[in-house]
Amino acid sequence: MKTLIACLIFAAIGVAVALTINERRYGHYEPAFGPISYRGDIDASNAMATLEKEWSKKLPKVELPDGHTFDFGVMRPDEKGEHVFVVKNVGDESLVLKVGASTCKCTVGELGDESLEPGEQTEVTMSWTVLTSENTFGQSAELRTNDPNNIAIRFEIKGTVVRDVKLFPEEVLLGDVAAGEDIPFDVNVFSFMDAPMDAGEIKIIDDPINELTDFEVTPFEPSEQDGINATASQGFHVHGTIHPGLKQGPITSSVMLTLQAQSSDEASADDNENAEATESQGEGESSVGKRAVYIPVSGRIVGALSMLPNSRLKGVSGGGYVFDFGILGKDDPLTAKAFVRLKGAEHADAKLSIGEIKPAENVEAKLGEPIRQGNMTLFPLELELKPGTVAIDRLGMNKGDYGSVMIESDDPLVPALKLILKFALPAR
Repeated sequence: MKTLIACLIFAAIGVAVALTINERRYGHYEPAFGPISYRGDIDASNAMATLEKEWSKKLPKVELPDGHTFDFGVMRPDEKGEHVFVVKNVGDESLVLKVGASTCKCTVGELGDESLEPGEQTEVTMSWTVLTSENTFGQSAELRTNDPNNIAIRFEIKGTVVRDVKLFPEEVLLGDVAAGEDIPFDVNVFSFMDAPMDAGEIKIIDDPINELTDFEVTPFEPSEQDGINATASQGFHVHGTIHPGLKQGPITSSVMLTLQAQSSDEASADDNENAEATESQGEGESSVGKRAVYIPVSGRIVGALSMLPNSRLKGVSGGGYVFDFGILGKDDPLTAKAFVRLKGAEHADAKLSIGEIKPAENVEAKLGEPIRQGNMTLFPLELELKPGTVAIDRLGMNKGDYGSVMIESDDPLVPALKLILKFALPAR
């Protein structure tokens, strides 16, 4: 019993010693701003006022009378530019300035000890050279300060880069155009060259398309309505019309317009004839004599015949349509309806008919009376499947393993349309 009591006494002494050591080492912390008194004189209502007594109300303050961005408008490649920003100290203490990260040359005016006294101002000069292949340009410079509300000021310059020739639009996008229709397009060519130019030869570099295309080039004086191109020295409006005759499929080509320097005497005319044309797409270095400007043209000729899609009728990539009957049972309906659409100048007069059907013994197709709707005509199409003595699988698992219906027109400018049929029929 005495031994147990002694053990308990020694354990209590050990715990007391350990708590004392822990309290001395870790239990007390002196805050950086002095001891914190629980339930003291500072509370939520007077905390800020107490802190303000310790803080100085005199601070430097940055003011940028002209802002921190500058749009230089239009510049040409390799052209040098410069802009001056103003920084003013409207605070009560010295404003310290230091140049930080910069993507161009940035210099600060004479500051002596790199500081501005209250009421003083200085100039920050940004210098740059337009070196880019893009149509826009931008540079920036950072100025670090001791103004707590503007620790870093970011100055930015931006603008538009124009080359000797600029296009609007930059590319002629024809979109999907029905075969048999005229395809008109317009584009403005702006010349920023110092020498006055005349429009010369114009053509589409793809001969089959060029043979079907007429052009009209009209000079004009650029104005404010042309936006950033208003500063161009000359403008040429190009109007083209591609007449019917192209096969269905994509159009990827370019219009080539030759600009030739105006000559005042025979000698300069000879120089122009011997000058080499410089290829471009509305961009590039200036040249003397002739200049070939290339205008990209893209689009797609689609058939004047098309179909109105539904839950089972889908268009496919590259053109054409697929009607999916699926796998049919003995009690499933064997008929379906759809609409063939005829657009273009011939839609009111052209007549459609059913051409070759595969397999003819299992598929029947009929066209109904045409329905005129605005600039198109709709032809109801009824499809009927006919089971045979053996099961038929035309689901297209293998190449060519499907049915089809050809829809033809009596107008040679309206290509035939092929409707693919996917189906599986049980034996009758």
